[in-house]
Amino acid sequence: MKLYGDNKATIHIAENIVLYERTKHVEVDCHVVRKKLEEIFIVAKHVSSGHQITNLLTKPLDRTRVDFTCDKLDTYDIYAPA
Repeated sequence: MKLYGDNKATIHIAENIVLYERTKHVEVDCHVVRKKLEEIFIVAKHVSSGHQITNLLTKPLDRTRVDFTCDKLDTYDIYAPA
Protein backbone atom coordinates (compact mmCIF):
# COMPACT_ATOMS: atom_id res chain seq x y z
CA MET A 1 0.00 0.00 0.00
CA LYS A 2 1.33 3.44 -0.85
CA LEU A 3 0.99 6.23 1.71
CA TYR A 4 1.36 9.67 0.14
CA GLY A 5 2.22 12.74 2.19
CA ASP A 6 3.53 16.23 1.59
CA ASN A 7 5.52 16.44 4.83
CA LYS A 8 9.06 15.11 4.31
CA ALA A 9 9.85 15.29 8.04
CA THR A 10 6.96 12.98 8.90
CA ILE A 11 8.02 10.46 6.26
CA HIS A 12 11.61 10.63 7.53
CA ILE A 13 10.53 10.05 11.14
CA ALA A 14 8.38 7.11 10.08
CA GLU A 15 11.24 5.49 8.18
CA ASN A 16 14.14 6.29 10.53
CA ILE A 17 14.47 4.09 13.62
CA VAL A 18 16.74 6.61 15.42
CA LEU A 19 14.13 9.35 15.27
CA TYR A 20 11.47 6.81 16.21
CA GLU A 21 13.06 6.40 19.64
CA ARG A 22 12.74 10.16 20.24
CA THR A 23 9.04 10.20 19.43
CA LYS A 24 7.68 7.70 21.94
CA HIS A 25 5.13 10.29 23.09
CA VAL A 26 3.40 9.92 19.73
CA GLU A 27 0.09 8.06 19.79
CA VAL A 28 0.09 4.27 19.52
CA ASP A 29 -1.50 4.27 16.05
CA CYS A 30 1.56 6.09 14.69
CA HIS A 31 3.77 3.32 16.04
CA VAL A 32 1.56 0.78 14.25
CA VAL A 33 2.23 2.64 11.00
CA ARG A 34 5.97 2.55 11.77
CA LYS A 35 5.80 -1.21 12.26
CA LYS A 36 3.97 -1.66 8.93
CA LEU A 37 6.65 0.46 7.23
CA GLU A 38 9.32 -1.88 8.63
CA GLU A 39 7.39 -4.86 7.27
CA ILE A 40 7.15 -3.07 3.89
CA PHE A 41 3.37 -3.44 4.07
CA ILE A 42 3.16 0.36 3.68
CA VAL A 43 5.50 2.41 1.49
CA ALA A 44 5.69 6.14 2.29
CA LYS A 45 5.99 8.39 -0.76
CA HIS A 46 6.42 12.15 -0.93
CA VAL A 47 4.05 14.20 -3.06
CA SER A 48 4.41 17.95 -3.38
CA SER A 49 1.79 20.05 -1.65
CA GLY A 50 0.62 21.39 -5.00
CA HIS A 51 -0.32 17.88 -6.15
CA GLN A 52 -2.00 16.79 -2.91
CA ILE A 53 -5.53 15.73 -3.88
CA THR A 54 -6.91 16.16 -0.35
CA ASN A 55 -6.25 19.91 -0.52
CA LEU A 56 -9.61 20.19 -2.27
CA LEU A 57 -11.30 19.16 0.97
CA THR A 58 -9.01 20.88 3.48
CA LYS A 59 -7.83 24.20 2.02
CA PRO A 60 -9.22 27.15 0.11
CA LEU A 61 -7.99 26.87 -3.48
CA ASP A 62 -8.13 29.14 -6.50
CA ARG A 63 -10.12 28.06 -9.55
CA THR A 64 -7.04 26.70 -11.33
CA ARG A 65 -6.17 24.34 -8.44
CA VAL A 66 -9.81 23.25 -8.10
CA ASP A 67 -9.96 22.41 -11.81
CA PHE A 68 -6.63 20.54 -11.62
CA THR A 69 -7.75 18.52 -8.60
CA CYS A 70 -11.16 17.72 -10.04
CA ASP A 71 -9.47 16.55 -13.22
CA LYS A 72 -7.21 14.23 -11.17
CA LEU A 73 -10.29 12.84 -9.42
CA ASP A 74 -11.96 12.39 -12.81
CA THR A 75 -14.95 14.53 -11.84
CA TYR A 76 -16.86 17.01 -13.94
CA ASP A 77 -19.28 19.89 -13.51
CA ILE A 78 -22.81 18.62 -14.11
CA TYR A 79 -24.00 22.23 -14.44
CA ALA A 80 -21.53 23.18 -17.20
CA PRO A 81 -23.13 24.07 -20.55
CA ALA A 82 -23.16 21.11 -22.93
